[in-house]
Amino acid sequence: MDGTLEIIDMQAKTTTYLSPTDEFRGGTPNHTEGGESSASWLRRSHGEQLALCSELEEIADSLPSNINRQKCIYAAKALGPLIKGAHHYEETVLFPQLRSSESAPEHLAETLERLKFEHFEDECFAEELTDALLKLGSGDKVNMEAVGYMLRGFFESIRRHIAFEREHLLAGVSDRARGFDVN
Repeated sequence: MDGTLEIIDMQAKTTTYLSPTDEFRGGTPNHTEGGESSASWLRRSHGEQLALCSELEEIADSLPSNINRQKCIYAAKALGPLIKGAHHYEETVLFPQLRSSESAPEHLAETLERLKFEHFEDECFAEELTDALLKLGSGDKVNMEAVGYMLRGFFESIRRHIAFEREHLLAGVSDRARGFDVN
C-alpha cells in the first residue's frame, strides 16, 4: 500500500475519540469502552503522526523537481485532522488522566500547559503547511525553498514533541501500559 492511502487511513483512525478512563493510576492500563487503553491509543497516534512525518519528509526530499502532486494533496487533507484529533484526545482524555494520577509529579501541570501551547503552535503551523501543500499539489507557483523549510520545520517539531511525550510524559507509566512487551 502506498503512503497516500496510509495517510487517509490515519485520518480516519485518529479522529475517533475515546471516553475518559483512569488508566494511569498506579501505572497499569485500564481500558476504554472500545477496549483500547489510552496508552495504546497514544502509541497508535504517535505511529500515525510519525508516518505522516515520513510522508512529509519524502515530499520535502522531492522538491523542486520530482513532486508527487497527489501525495501533496493527500498529505494536506490528512494533516489538519490528524494533528487536531491527536491534540484533542490528549487534552481532553489523556492530560486529565495524568493530572488525576496519585503518582503525578509536582511539575506535571506546567509540563501539560507547555504541551498544550505546543499543540496550538503545531496546529497553526499545520494550517499554513496545508495551504502550501494544496498549492504545491495543484501545480500553483510556490517558493520551493520556503515550502521545503516549512515541511522540515514541521515534521522535525512533531518528531521532537512525540519524543518528549514518550520520554517524559509517560515515564511513570508501566512498560506494559506504554506498549512494551514485558513477557
